[in-house]
Amino acid sequence: MTTTIHMLTIIILCGIVTWLTRIIPFVMISKVQLSERVIKWLSFIPITLFTALIIDGIIIQEEGMMGYRINIPFLVTMLPTIVIAVISRSLTVTIVSGIIIMATLRWIF
Repeated sequence: MTTTIHMLTIIILCGIVTWLTRIIPFVMISKVQLSERVIKWLSFIPITLFTALIIDGIIIQEEGMMGYRINIPFLVTMLPTIVIAVISRSLTVTIVSGIIIMATLRWIF
């Protein structure tokens, strides 16, 4: 029982720290007046982060002569998820459908 409570406490504390690291920057930025140049620069960050995550998912680094390979299940999941995102225009629907598609692929193969 003590181990369970200890583990639950760690999970809750990690969740709080994760939540705070996402909320504090928003609170701090909302109280500061940013210049137009900074706002324009910040507008590129979400697309660059998104691109970095996509590329990181597509390319898998391996040891050997080639060193890299393409993550086929990721590509197969990505294509219908993009179609769902364009049709639904809902982040929640897109994320849930992507998770379901990837889970289905992993379950089948």
